[in-house]
Amino acid sequence: MSYVDTSIIVAALDPSDSRSGDATKILEEETYKVISELTILELASVLSRKWRLLSDIADRLGLDRGLTIIAIILYLIRRFNLRYRGIKTLSKTTPLGRIYKPIADAVEIASTLNLRTLDLLHISYIKLLREEDEPIHKLITADKDFQTVKDYLEKNLGIHLSILE
Repeated sequence: MSYVDTSIIVAALDPSDSRSGDATKILEEETYKVISELTILELASVLSRKWRLLSDIADRLGLDRGLTIIAIILYLIRRFNLRYRGIKTLSKTTPLGRIYKPIADAVEIASTLNLRTLDLLHISYIKLLREEDEPIHKLITADKDFQTVKDYLEKNLGIHLSILE
């Protein structure tokens, strides 16, 4: 019943990160874990910048770089038993016109939370997935910036914040 922020997956993947072992343990022990398309996009972005690693794996698998990124993401989803959940309602009418719903909701909470764009979007996904009856009660992250919105998450969304130290 946890939403997994990309940062915890990246920490688990990076052996040079002192939190790697703890991140892996959390991902292995937590039972019900949800990721969004934003998590998938962020993973693709991180992997695409790991030239040497990506090239080595692509050569071993006999795949091009794009397919290798997809293969690694699929592996991570299975390895950590992550559940991808998309948003069913795709757009929302706003004073600016029709906007993709996660972005529209992130715009609405931006002035309240003062977070970076991707962090706002993760919170938006949590909110929308809960509205679509996904039983998310915890945000698991390695991103300390979420600490500044801990009260908001608990009071407004009923989300417990779990930050990897």
